[in-house]
Amino acid sequence: MGEQTKLEATPNLFHYFDYREYLQDYYLFHKKRNTAYSYRLFARKAKLGSPNYLKLVVDGKRRITDRTLFQFARGLGLSKDEEKYFRELVMYQEVSDPDSKEIHLRSLLKYQEKQRTPTPLRAERIKFLLDWHHGVIRELINMKDFSEVPGWIVKRLGNKITEIQAKESLELLIRLGILVRNRSGALEQQEPLLTSSDEVPSHVLRSLHRTFLRKAINSIFSVPMDKRELSGLILSVPNHRMKELKDEVKEFRKKLNRKYGLDKLADDVYYVGLYVFPVTQGLKNNDEQKFN
Repeated sequence: MGEQTKLEATPNLFHYFDYREYLQDYYLFHKKRNTAYSYRLFARKAKLGSPNYLKLVVDGKRRITDRTLFQFARGLGLSKDEEKYFRELVMYQEVSDPDSKEIHLRSLLKYQEKQRTPTPLRAERIKFLLDWHHGVIRELINMKDFSEVPGWIVKRLGNKITEIQAKESLELLIRLGILVRNRSGALEQQEPLLTSSDEVPSHVLRSLHRTFLRKAINSIFSVPMDKRELSGLILSVPNHRMKELKDEVKEFRKKLNRKYGLDKLADDVYYVGLYVFPVTQGLKNNDEQKFN
């Protein structure tokens, strides 16, 4: 959606996952309607001490605090539901703890569903990546005995989800166009080789990785060795070769996807994880002097 199109109507707060983006669009919308509108006018309506506070927040130079959050809600003329959503939006962006961030994101998605307004495609993609079972159900389509019956899906996923979740997941995958029906009415993958979108916040992908890392740890104790492969190696690598190493890992991942991701006669769905991270840390200048 282009900038000009977005500004033709009042910005819908419930379509945003970035409160600074919303504030910028809100300001530009009112500025377009009334050239006399200014940051000072907003500050006066919100009863903010600084006439430039809104601009500083939009530019990322100031944050909205608990004290100023109500003032911003007043300046924006938010309804009760909008004020609650705006609070969650601010908390979602400002907290650094991954668990807290995910809680606020899920709360935002619930508010969007409650509004019953057309949900932006970006929100649907976030839902797809936020819960591990959506991607797994997408791959279940390739099982030779696949059944759309929610009970069958639940059983194949080890009873880790409910039948309602299985049904909602299929509906989500169809809405996103990830799954489509062929001429015979059977479900199939629209794109056999799927990659993540740049529109998805990076911490959502981090949350998904964390979920599967936990499952990998659990598999050490619950999955027979002939059904899993957990191995690794420790390497000392020059910093200037890290990009080369990462590129090789990415290429290997793509190779596996091309080679095995198109098989339509699968027996099980697997998660293949490739991880590269440092187990040492560099010394600071004063530390280097200490050990020389």
